[in-house]
Formats: sequence, C-alpha cells, structure tokens
Amino acid sequence: MMYCGNCGAALADGAQVCGNCGVPIAPIPQAQPQAAQNNSQGVNFDFNTNTVSASSSKRYQYKVLSQKDKWFSGKFDPMMLEQAMNAYADQGWRVIGCATADIASGFGGARQEFITILEREV
Repeated sequence: MMYCGNCGAALADGAQVCGNCGVPIAPIPQAQPQAAQNNSQGVNFDFNTNTVSASSSKRYQYKVLSQKDKWFSGKFDPMMLEQAMNAYADQGWRVIGCATADIASGFGGARQEFITILEREV
C-alpha cells in the first residue's frame, strides 16, 4: 500500500492525485510492520535519512488563530482570545503554541500580530 507524502492518506493503486488532499502524488511506501506492531499504523518519513518507520495511527488537524481571524475583527483583545480558545476547546482543540510575528505593512511600517496554534486529534 502507498501513502500520500503530503497528508499520509492511503492511495488507490495507480492514483495520480491524492483523493484526500488533492496534491499530486509523492507516495511513501508503507513500512514493513514488525511482529508486535499493528498493521493499521501509519508511517513517518525522515527526510534527512530518507527512511520510513511505523508511527501511531493517530491523525491530527491544526488551526492557526491570528488577529485576522473572525473572532477579533483585526484588533487584539485578550478577552476575545480567551473566548475563542474556550470555544475551540469545546470542539476538542488544544493550544500547542503561541508566538508574535512582525507583519510588514504598507501603511506606517511593521506591526506585531499574535499567532496561536491549535491541534486536535481526528
């Protein structure tokens, strides 16, 4: 069985495009399971060594919140961020990272914008 190099979805034999994410196929061969491993596991690909290894079958989805998100209308407000994170937490999302980024602007130079990264198992 072959897997999409972009999203990890199983590919139909002879597929030219991933049926899950739509990316042209860059397949990764499935690792040969060891005796104690479950055959339903996915794969990890190490680009440094070009090796494939078995991974857990867990899949994750990610979301990035910024001031451009519908919650904030372009203005940072800590109370709105708290409400947004609690609303997403109710949907199974969890915060895995926060940062600020300098964003170049055509009007008056750069501005800082917050970025919050959320993850949930799918």
